[in-house]
Amino acid sequence: MTKTSNYNVAVGMIVALGSFSYGFGFATFATSIGQPGFYQYFALEPTSAYTNSILGAVNALFFFGACVGALAGGPLSDHIGRRYTILTAALIALVGGALAAGSVHIAMLIVVRILQGCGLGALATLTPVYLSESSTKEKRGMLTGLHGFFLVSGYNISAWVGYGCFYSKNLTFGWRGPIAFTCIPCLLLAIGCIWVPESPRYLLMKDRSDEAWRNVQRLHHDAADPTDSAAHEEFAQMRAQIAFERTQPSGYWGILTTGSYRKRAFLSCFVQFAANNTGGLVINYYSVIIYGDLGLTGSLPLLMYAIYTLIGALGNLCGLLTIDKTGRRFALLTGFSGCLVALVLEIAMLGKYVTVAVPNLAGEKVAIFAIMFFVFFYGFFIDAASFIYSSEIYPTNIRARGMAMATFTYFAACITYVTPGATAVATIGWRYFVIFACLTVVSIVVVYFFYPETKQKSLEELAAYFGETVVDDTYEKAEEQEKGGVEHFEMARS
Repeated sequence: MTKTSNYNVAVGMIVALGSFSYGFGFATFATSIGQPGFYQYFALEPTSAYTNSILGAVNALFFFGACVGALAGGPLSDHIGRRYTILTAALIALVGGALAAGSVHIAMLIVVRILQGCGLGALATLTPVYLSESSTKEKRGMLTGLHGFFLVSGYNISAWVGYGCFYSKNLTFGWRGPIAFTCIPCLLLAIGCIWVPESPRYLLMKDRSDEAWRNVQRLHHDAADPTDSAAHEEFAQMRAQIAFERTQPSGYWGILTTGSYRKRAFLSCFVQFAANNTGGLVINYYSVIIYGDLGLTGSLPLLMYAIYTLIGALGNLCGLLTIDKTGRRFALLTGFSGCLVALVLEIAMLGKYVTVAVPNLAGEKVAIFAIMFFVFFYGFFIDAASFIYSSEIYPTNIRARGMAMATFTYFAACITYVTPGATAVATIGWRYFVIFACLTVVSIVVVYFFYPETKQKSLEELAAYFGETVVDDTYEKAEEQEKGGVEHFEMARS
């Protein structure tokens, strides 16, 4: 069994700052629209149809930028490497965040949020790719699950920052401050990239075997195994399979024209679409408005949003610690089923108590409980599993572009559901969530019948699930072990 070293975990946590940057940057606007100073500065009436359309435009164009960043980040990472693409994306997001914080007109805010979205979209794409490629099969769920945990932690920290800024006497700082703080994790990630090694699988794809082996040895070194025999065995299988994969079709066109690749793309993209089909992003983005409809006033909607994201972050933490044992299928099926129950309860409470002339306090409390129940199941079982599954089922030659397609699907679904969200929540209310309940039922059926379990399999071994060749690496293993034995003998003799 290959060792997951402390160094491997440390590198994973640095790279996962990309996920934190995305979560913080995405969620910040959700807290800014809860600040009175935002509406005052831009001369907007909080409850008007015009304001709802402006909020929808800001969100839609942010996700448009994220789509561009996702699709561009995949090919760029195949060209210059995972590490340098993550660094480039962090710098773009840093500049975009700084300009967004300094916006002096709503048009400027919309435009620079596109730029920020490009950088953050690329980070959301490449972070799980790097984490899956640098991890061992035994702990791949845990390490790749850092993506979901750090992403939702970004939501949560952003929520608490927004809650704190609500009490600022400077109303302009109340909405500018949270956006400005999005620059900090991007800067930390850019600095952290100095110590991050390049993905070994990317290096093998570029025929840089010696450098790839050194990185595998550093990432998976086991003090109890001085010859690194387990790492040699892992590397031999990796090298043999990737050498074969380099002869296969690649690029976006290769994915679309190869049957087994199309199947992988469907599974990878659908699980991202299904995650949004629950309405999770709508609830997350407009929860401040929803809490207001439930009778909460002042800073209470921001406080409830902070608690909501905290539950989601803790759920993600539990998920990444257990998913290598429970498996991806179990997590997805449990998560979608739990979210469905929460949606039905939320629909019932909103429909019965929010639209009535005399509010029902008990009903409103149950509605808030349903929202918290929802995010627990979403965070624990869907967030981590969806991104793990999307990144791990591709072979190395198309993994970055395949994950780019999956993330593009995720952002496209965000545009579809979040853009009309403010207007829909304000006009049709609970009926909007009936759509998500129906779509969640479809997701449960699809996952049950079409998704194979991938836990405890190396990235190379997963090719067998799609009718592809798994290279017989017996000779490669023997060669690597012999090489390792000679190296150990030479070290001992010296």
